Amino acid sequence: MARNAAKPDPESYRYCTVRPLYSLVFILPMLLAFQVGAAYYFGGNLLATHHLKRVLEYFGATAALLPAVLVATVLLIQHLLRKDPWQLRPEVFAGMLGESILWMCPLAVMMGLAGRLQAGGASGNLAMLDGVLQAFGAGIYEEFIFRLTLISLVLLVLVDLLHLPKEPMAVLAVLLAGAAFSLYHLTTEEIRAFPNLPWPEVVFRAAAGAYLGALYVCRGFGITVGAHALYNVYALVAGHG
Repeated sequence: MARNAAKPDPESYRYCTVRPLYSLVFILPMLLAFQVGAAYYFGGNLLATHHLKRVLEYFGATAALLPAVLVATVLLIQHLLRKDPWQLRPEVFAGMLGESILWMCPLAVMMGLAGRLQAGGASGNLAMLDGVLQAFGAGIYEEFIFRLTLISLVLLVLVDLLHLPKEPMAVLAVLLAGAAFSLYHLTTEEIRAFPNLPWPEVVFRAAAGAYLGALYVCRGFGITVGAHALYNVYALVAGHG
């Protein structure tokens, strides 16, 4: 008689890192830093937050902090729906930071192979600070749009509603989100020049988006945000140097 597969330990490190509450607390310092920077330094001119604000304005919500509130609210709702415990273990966050650094490294290698690194960019301490804060914001809000929201919606439709097999649908969701992530970064001029797109850049962003999607599926939202944000900071500092 076959034995039942062992259930995951709800207090294990791996299980804790994918909990929404751990993700929220882990990204909270970056989220607050970005919001302070948006309010006092660079005006919050980030494409992802701009589009989130446009969606919220459509429903009559116009407060400046609503994108941050939306991210926190979604994670808290997920926490409540999962009925996870409220207790948190501080050592888990140290592990999440270490994993974020580790999983950022393949993105840095991909950037080098793609020849994306360019000198210049931020000039001066204040400009560098602005760049770092916006790197945090991009990591949070782009992951919220393309991984937490888009991948979750695709899996909801294909797996939960249509009852298609989960594993291949997860791969499909990751690839779709990666393609959408790449196309999202095209400028209006580049889109108008189709099919003469900057294909090396398009392919790099699609590959990076698919990588982040796979990381989200396997390691959760918080670590994916950390890897994305740290990669943005690395690209900024390396380019500045």
